[in-house]
Amino acid sequence: MDKLYRSQACPIKDNAGCEDSRFYGASTFRHDGDAATVSFLIIAYDSEQAARKAYDVLWDGYYGKRAGQRARTFGIGPIGEERDARFGSAGYNGEPGAVTQTRVGTTLLWTETASANKGGIDEDQVRDLATVLAERARQAQNGDVPSAALEG
Repeated sequence: MDKLYRSQACPIKDNAGCEDSRFYGASTFRHDGDAATVSFLIIAYDSEQAARKAYDVLWDGYYGKRAGQRARTFGIGPIGEERDARFGSAGYNGEPGAVTQTRVGTTLLWTETASANKGGIDEDQVRDLATVLAERARQAQNGDVPSAALEG
């Protein structure tokens, strides 16, 4: 990861959390019907130890706050070795938003979701998105054929 990617992936003091990181990727999708968006982010580290060390630094220092100040935690199930999720209002007008962070082996994964309309996203949808990303990361690390997919 070069300096630009470190500043994007780890936008806290001195890019904390990006030590021993190798790669960063991000992709955003938008549904025109309800203006809902989902962004998938990933940082790959040199080792599981490096990913473990970065987990709390990034959740507590940046990503855990992405769903708003009054966001509440919720469970996303037994995905990855570590996981956290928050649901709140990410927009200026109280629009719903959520963020998840999961560690799968040597990677940290995030989903960030938001909707311009109340009811555009819910915990079940956020849980499904985080699960498919974690499953795909596990498949990639194991060298398996990609098969993780959303229902429907």
